[in-house]
Amino acid sequence: MGFFKQLFRFWRVTRRVGGARAIFDFARHAPRYFQLMVRLLKDPRVSPFPKAVFLGTGIFAISPLNIPEWVPVVGTLDDIGLAIFAITFFLGRIPADVMSEHRQALGLKAIEEL
Repeated sequence: MGFFKQLFRFWRVTRRVGGARAIFDFARHAPRYFQLMVRLLKDPRVSPFPKAVFLGTGIFAISPLNIPEWVPVVGTLDDIGLAIFAITFFLGRIPADVMSEHRQALGLKAIEEL
């Protein structure tokens, strides 16, 4: 596949998620999102089960029990799929008031504002 065709595909995907501005905003706020995850993991009001799933998935992703990278497509996609699953599962089980409290403390927009 040619370089320009790949570049066009990347441009189309970025438009779906809010364009280049959304990607740059996320990159600029990435340290705050990392702090948010750490704060949520330390918060006793968040159930231990989602924390365990999130941390267990992260440990599995870096462990040698992983699907080898030389397996076409699946070797890379399993890590991406596990990361998406773990983050979605973890964030989906956090009470809204706890999430908004931590987001406000870090200066991140409320989910309703996005």
